Amino acid sequence: MTGSSAPAGTFQLRAYWLSAPSLAAVFDALEPVAPVRVVGGAVRNALMGEPISDVDLATEAVPEAVAKAAHAAGLRVHETGIEHGTLTLVSQKVAYEVTTLREDVTTDGRRATVSFTRDWARDAARRDFTMNALYVDRFGDGIDFTGGYADCLARRVRFIGDADQRILEDHLRILRFFRFNAAYGNGAMDKVGLDASRRHKARIGALAVERICHELMRTVVAPNAAAVLRLVGEEDFLPGLLPGPYEIDTFTALVALERRIGRQPTPPLAIAALLGFDREAFEVAATALRFSRRDRARALDAIAAARFMPPHSLPQIHASLYEHGAEAFVDGLLVGAACGADLVDLPRLVEVARQWRRPRLPVSGNDLLEQGGEAGPELGERLKHLEGVWRQSDFSLDKMHLLAIDRRSRSGKE
Repeated sequence: MTGSSAPAGTFQLRAYWLSAPSLAAVFDALEPVAPVRVVGGAVRNALMGEPISDVDLATEAVPEAVAKAAHAAGLRVHETGIEHGTLTLVSQKVAYEVTTLREDVTTDGRRATVSFTRDWARDAARRDFTMNALYVDRFGDGIDFTGGYADCLARRVRFIGDADQRILEDHLRILRFFRFNAAYGNGAMDKVGLDASRRHKARIGALAVERICHELMRTVVAPNAAAVLRLVGEEDFLPGLLPGPYEIDTFTALVALERRIGRQPTPPLAIAALLGFDREAFEVAATALRFSRRDRARALDAIAAARFMPPHSLPQIHASLYEHGAEAFVDGLLVGAACGADLVDLPRLVEVARQWRRPRLPVSGNDLLEQGGEAGPELGERLKHLEGVWRQSDFSLDKMHLLAIDRRSRSGKE
């Protein structure tokens, strides 16, 4: 080990992805310049048997040296965060973030100024949780300066060093503490970290709403979210944004139903569930958290569709699918069931929705004009009337029958 001011524990990681050709090419390009190791989430998740998404690396080499070595090896280089020492290298169509070892110079709770270092212990010390400060080389030989290896095995989320100091460096770490407990924790939350989070919870208000929303969206879909969110709501960590206490039983029911039909929890629906699917309360929260138009509409459409659940006949199912669309229909089923609607045939109803293809009204405005009349509001009313009749027939009437109904209707008015 090079450039370390503190003793480190060691461990061994055996992971198939360490031998991936794309990652090997990155190691081959950078190791002649300086030591490089995988760090953070990939190591943490591998130790805990969780899925691996991105593989990030740390190196003693400065960004300019990393870029030069990568270019020489034929790797694409993107300056995604060069002001903080991060480059993205693309190897065989796989992106790897490579960050120079660094330490904080100044912090204000929202952003940090950093300087580069060759000291792996200093780089570890500036990170948030012990489980995120583990490094492994290409052979799986790991180094651990903070006790993160044992914490991973115990699924214990623990701040590195002084918890208060870590939070003062970046206030978002309070919400990350909750998210990591929801995602990886086992048992009671670390008391030291929780007490520090309580002391500084007012500082959450200084964060950008978008950062808060991003963390919240990831927390509500985590496996152990219910217990964590209960505490967040009861102790009002998000006043003015998502005030508690929350409807945890409704939230838990929704999450279980989503998993029952084979899908992962949907963040905007989960947040609506915490608010008891109260439309007005959700709209206030969606505005405060600056939800995307898509997320806001997803939950509101589901709440609207839930009013018609459960459907009592196949024509009612088809009518609801036509009115709301397949996605909102299924979401509405789940919302209705989470609120207590009797949906014993939920899997069958979901399958009907998945196979549904929205029919098209067999007649057009031009078809009606050929039978007489003029374009304008009257034509719109004629189309609307025929669509209603067609829907009442369970979408079975064809063009010929609908045109005949239109002719009879017009003759009756003349």
